[in-house]
Amino acid sequence: MSFAEYLTNVRLFHAVDDLLYTSTPITRIAYDNGFASVAVFNKIFKNAYGETPSAFRKKAKSQKDAAGQEEKDEVLEKRLEQYLISENEEEETQTVDVCSNHYSVCEEKELPRYWGRMLNVGSAADLLRSEIREHVMLLKEALKFEYVRFWNLFSKEMLISLDGSGEYNFSRLDSVLDFVLAQGLKPHIEIGQKPKVIVFAVQKSEYEGTTKDVPFPDEEKWQDVLTAMMQHLARRYGRAELDTWRMELWFNECEWGRPGTSDTYFRLFEILYRTVRQYSDSLEVGGCGIRLDCKLDSRREFYRRWKAREIQPDFLSIIYFAYDRGEEQQDMYAKRSTDDACMKHWLEREIDLLNEAGLGNIKRYLTEWNLTFSERNYINDTCFKGAYIIKNILDLYGMVDDMGYFIGSDRISESYDSQELLYGGTGLMTRDGILKPAGFAFEFLQRLYPYYIGKGANYLITTDRHDSYGIICHNQRKLGYIYYLTKEDELEKESLWKYFEDRDTLDLQLELNDLPNGTYQIKTYCINIKNGNVMNIWKEMAYEKELSRNDIKYFRRMCEPKLTIRKQDVEDAALKLNIPMQYNEIAFIRVRKLA
Repeated sequence: MSFAEYLTNVRLFHAVDDLLYTSTPITRIAYDNGFASVAVFNKIFKNAYGETPSAFRKKAKSQKDAAGQEEKDEVLEKRLEQYLISENEEEETQTVDVCSNHYSVCEEKELPRYWGRMLNVGSAADLLRSEIREHVMLLKEALKFEYVRFWNLFSKEMLISLDGSGEYNFSRLDSVLDFVLAQGLKPHIEIGQKPKVIVFAVQKSEYEGTTKDVPFPDEEKWQDVLTAMMQHLARRYGRAELDTWRMELWFNECEWGRPGTSDTYFRLFEILYRTVRQYSDSLEVGGCGIRLDCKLDSRREFYRRWKAREIQPDFLSIIYFAYDRGEEQQDMYAKRSTDDACMKHWLEREIDLLNEAGLGNIKRYLTEWNLTFSERNYINDTCFKGAYIIKNILDLYGMVDDMGYFIGSDRISESYDSQELLYGGTGLMTRDGILKPAGFAFEFLQRLYPYYIGKGANYLITTDRHDSYGIICHNQRKLGYIYYLTKEDELEKESLWKYFEDRDTLDLQLELNDLPNGTYQIKTYCINIKNGNVMNIWKEMAYEKELSRNDIKYFRRMCEPKLTIRKQDVEDAALKLNIPMQYNEIAFIRVRKLA
């Protein structure tokens, strides 16, 4: 295939994406994707797909049944595989990206720890389960987070109702909070009602007990239960303890944009805020869990109106998953975003909106974030996810005050189909307590020192001010069109390599200047396709389903970062580091001057 043919096919795949998921006029699609004219676009498209773009769009819109969509996806995937990837993983020629820079270790400043302080663990009722508590303890030991975020206090499982009866049983809430505090953690309580759901792919979800439509509570009953709860918490734990907690009220995305719902939310939030302030002066109260893909004008108006209210939040809570919203109301997550820096770009726009509304000084907590909400996406179990986490945390430097990854454990998303070791859950830890590459990304991040020296797109350099330096780095590769045109719960774990644009290596060259001369020890911890990667170890076992307890112990031993140690002399106050990285590898390098 010539380069011109390759380029034409890439343009076609972009155009197909626009035809399927947008209402953009065909003329604009043609020019936006590099075709010389609409006539040329129609001719090339018809040669490739057997019909004109307008006929293709019309047919796609009318074929709503799953079988028709599955057939279309299969055709597109076959074409994509034919043109954009090789047939064999080993045959693809890999290139080397080179990244080089130098920094003075004397130019340092305090590093804000805006990641990893908060972890989402599930509903309050989930924290009554012994296996979830075990995973919280394991994750706390490994990742050193401070806040446990959970939701759905007012539920049948928690024995707390919003019916306004005046009789409330807080014994199960006490059990949850006692456990959290016993681990040296603090609660971040999402007061709003969230549906319990397992998401398989876009528009394919399984709700447990309720639907996604959770109505706002009655305001009088809301006041009654909040007053009773805060009185109880103040008596049991004391005001000084409550001052260290967080509470948050979510604005149900299904209510967004409906007439009068913003005013209802503001009133409910103000009831919560005033009630909390009667019992605590410093407990942080925030909201509203805004989705960054909600309509821009709606968000602008919401912020403007919130600024005009008597009470604003102590922090603004934000939710991010890498999806673009559809044009129809029901298609809230219509397709996966192909922008590799989507979260950064969306947050930049959001900060502009907040500044415009006069809310720019309010803390910004990214309370839920992930690449995907699919709990059956094998990408979640790969090295890519670790690199994705580090990349996005580096991208958001200086933009947020805290980030709560979604979610801690795969135990939360278990169902009838989750009997295998890995099933694509979004957790940092498998159901058997094995840390995934995503978990090791946070483990590496918590090893960083408290003072910042410098950063680039692929690395962050820190110091303890005592001749020790910590460097975290990644080589995250972009997901390719095979990934975006394959349903998330249909990815093939046997050939995950094909879902990336390339598998290029990275030669990271860093130079630390103004160091004291002497001998330095350099320790490198890495997770890559061959080391510490639970998916690759499972592959070597032929994806065995029936694993014994000893097998699981073996996985825990093997799923550890590879460690290499070497020494290097510094004679001219400069230390040159050459860090070769495989695709989607993550690494932490500790440099220490020997006595």
